[in-house]
Amino acid sequence: MPREVIGALDIGTSTTRCVLAEVASRGELRVVGMCQRSSQGMRKGQVVDVDACARIVREVFTSAVRMAGVRVVDVHVALSPLHASLQATRGVVTVQSDKYEVSDDDVLKVIQAAKMPALPPNREIIDIIPRQYILDGYGGLKDPSRMVGMTLELDASVVVGSLTALSTLRRTVEQAGYSVASFVLKPLALGALVLTPDERELGVQLVDIGAGVTEVSYFEGGTLKAICVVPIGGRNISNDLAVGLKISLSTAEKIKTEVDWFSMPDDKIFDLQTFGHVESRQLQAQGVLDVLEPRLEELLQLIRQQGASMSGRDHPLAGTVLTGGALRTKALAHLAELYLGGGARMKVAAVGAVDDPSLNTAFAVAAYAVSRLWPAQPMHSGKMLSGVWSKAKGIWQNLWE
Repeated sequence: MPREVIGALDIGTSTTRCVLAEVASRGELRVVGMCQRSSQGMRKGQVVDVDACARIVREVFTSAVRMAGVRVVDVHVALSPLHASLQATRGVVTVQSDKYEVSDDDVLKVIQAAKMPALPPNREIIDIIPRQYILDGYGGLKDPSRMVGMTLELDASVVVGSLTALSTLRRTVEQAGYSVASFVLKPLALGALVLTPDERELGVQLVDIGAGVTEVSYFEGGTLKAICVVPIGGRNISNDLAVGLKISLSTAEKIKTEVDWFSMPDDKIFDLQTFGHVESRQLQAQGVLDVLEPRLEELLQLIRQQGASMSGRDHPLAGTVLTGGALRTKALAHLAELYLGGGARMKVAAVGAVDDPSLNTAFAVAAYAVSRLWPAQPMHSGKMLSGVWSKAKGIWQNLWE
């Protein structure tokens, strides 16, 4: 019997990652292969060189497929809010049953009806987010199946993608030798992975800090309400350090990720050569903070402003959850508490597998794709996700090349 294997792809500004996962006999999602490479042909979250980007996509999948021993054709691709928007929509159908009992077919029909809003020719619907079903005026329903009524409505949001960005991503994946099975909006997948049900219900801001951009989303009432992008990421911090301290980008990355400069005395002296600089040169910790702090403050202030705008409050009720590769910036935790308040928490590990939160997106896309293909298996099931992380932890050292 052929194995059901899910291929998930996250093409980031700095790194391209893929995860191969299969649904085991007990309903667990089990990682069977994964790989990452430094991205090429990417700038600020956008593909600017299809050939170079496709070459990296082919490399990561070739390595993961060789490790897993399976054949993968279709790939589920993570889509940044940079290339997408949310649009409110509504669908209405008449219940067809003789006894007016809502069937699964009625639910599917109202979802299809909601997927038909008027759109400009350069936009494409890639997903739908149900907010509530309404049956004969009785609203707030999560699942109307087997309830009795004559008119079924769906209040929802559709995820609308930029046709240019989607076609470029499709072409990239196809040139690598695969086909796009679906696009998955990153906040939808990450929200199910790193947020608790209570956070999603009360109102929470999810912040994914990548290398090129920071993606901000807001959940309330159990669903995704808003998305936006802040044009600052971890690479801006590295660039500032490289220019301000007159060092290479690789040295700047080590300075950014290996030391919490706020925990050091201002007059502490360190040698740049210990971070890989070509020559010995001494600097005070305060000299690093003078470069590092302004950019981090700017980023966190923008995050706070977006949270207030999306939630309509000074702070979202359930606070802010931060994830993404830039969380490896040691000094970020200190300033996050200061600027985002005590309601901020940092998801600094890939669900216990490794200390690399940049992996969360690829894992989350795989789990989200499974939840759509096999809806009977809930995405939030601890049983399902435990299979992901236990398997991932066991094979970690052999995968990253």
